[in-house]
Amino acid sequence: MCVLNKVEDASRLKGEWKARYWMAMAQAHIGTYQALSEDSLVLYAAEYYQDKDSAMLCKAHALASSYYWWRDSFAKAKDMMHLSVEESKRANDREGTISKLRSLARMESLEGNLDGLKRYTEEVVKLDGGDKNQAKLLNSLAIEYFYHGNYDAAIATMERIVAYRDTAADSIYIWNDVMRNYADMLVAMGQLDKGIQLQEYILDHYQHSTILEDNKIGALFSLSHAWLLKGDKQKARQYMDMVDEEKATDATRFCMIAHRMVLNYATTGRYDMTEIAEYANNKRDKREKSEAVAEAKEWSMHNLRDHELMLTVSRQRQLIFFLALTLALISVIFGLSVLAGKRKKLLAKQEEELKLLNEQLKSLQKGRKETPVATAEQPAPTHITLTGSTSDTLSLDIANLVYIEAVGNYVKVYQLFDGKIKNDMLRATLKQIEEQLSAYPMMVRCHRAFIINLQQVEQIISHTGTTQLVMKNCHDTIPVSRSNMAQIKAAIKDLL
Repeated sequence: MCVLNKVEDASRLKGEWKARYWMAMAQAHIGTYQALSEDSLVLYAAEYYQDKDSAMLCKAHALASSYYWWRDSFAKAKDMMHLSVEESKRANDREGTISKLRSLARMESLEGNLDGLKRYTEEVVKLDGGDKNQAKLLNSLAIEYFYHGNYDAAIATMERIVAYRDTAADSIYIWNDVMRNYADMLVAMGQLDKGIQLQEYILDHYQHSTILEDNKIGALFSLSHAWLLKGDKQKARQYMDMVDEEKATDATRFCMIAHRMVLNYATTGRYDMTEIAEYANNKRDKREKSEAVAEAKEWSMHNLRDHELMLTVSRQRQLIFFLALTLALISVIFGLSVLAGKRKKLLAKQEEELKLLNEQLKSLQKGRKETPVATAEQPAPTHITLTGSTSDTLSLDIANLVYIEAVGNYVKVYQLFDGKIKNDMLRATLKQIEEQLSAYPMMVRCHRAFIINLQQVEQIISHTGTTQLVMKNCHDTIPVSRSNMAQIKAAIKDLL
């Protein structure tokens, strides 16, 4: 660009010199990641080389496509790239054709056009030798499938890439990006166990790789996020504490700070935005210093055009940064608000259900003086003898049975005796006892380790997110597992 800018009056150039000059300028802008929105004269080059030089025409069409893309004329951009592809095919330029088809695929991806992305990706894969060096395009295709809700196709495409993770030419990219995207995709689709298992497999690979060792930060962060979604806050905290944030990139560190804020909220019920605010302020200071240095260098070049362009880019980047920061903070705050509202509604609903359940339980106990039996025609005896794995037995009145607890290879039977609670041990499994009590509908299994007598339940309560039964006379609290809660509700309903 410095050489090109030495041309004092480029407007005096004519013919091929003019075409070559502006194509070189556009190519320089691409090489320095600058906008091509002012490179309209590449259209002159495309017109000049028509029917003159097919190779130069192919390049001109590709540059014209970039110009239109920067001008937000996406349809024209794709038309120009199509022309460039046709020129490459006529010239039997395989590499050029593949490169331009890749560009078309990226355009379709940026526009969210799934059909176009799929078509060009498959063309590139067909021309360039299969899956072993097309991970980036297939990864984009899988992500597009995912965002369009076609989860089966997304998973199939991911598995198509992952199959070559150790033999592909871009194996490092697959391990670094595709595998992580695949795991995150599984988590996002609700397949938490499978996603966590894959993330742990990736983490193990990173820890044993000298090339990818530093990438374990992202895997740890993703594992913490997945365990938090699964509801295991301890695991989420454990993986988050393993992250060495000093080695994290700026984008990753920002996500980690936001995740830790949500994790703290989920754990303590409070959220603190101090750390994320300090991070934003620090980034702003560094950016302002960096921009000041860049601006001074640009002024030293005495190039008005480049100077104005850099100022425009600088303002755009600053605006994008603050917009991104604002949106991120708003998203976090909104997410926390929604989470708090849902939690409040859920607790209110649980309290209402427990209140109704307790009323039904009292109504049931008030209306029945004795333990209900299986049928009215063949009532179960009020006295029962429990047997186990040995010859030992235990006889008791069924109405006095409070609850039974599994203790290793034994069960501990709690019963009311002379107004006091006593317990006896019997060598048996809880399943054996449950079968012997099957004739008594009031005897319900509430947990893998407990069977209770509904007639002896004083109250159903919720404590620290778990449902518990408070038993009469002894006031012991018995846990209720989520899978058995429905069984207790159904038993009360049937008995009523």
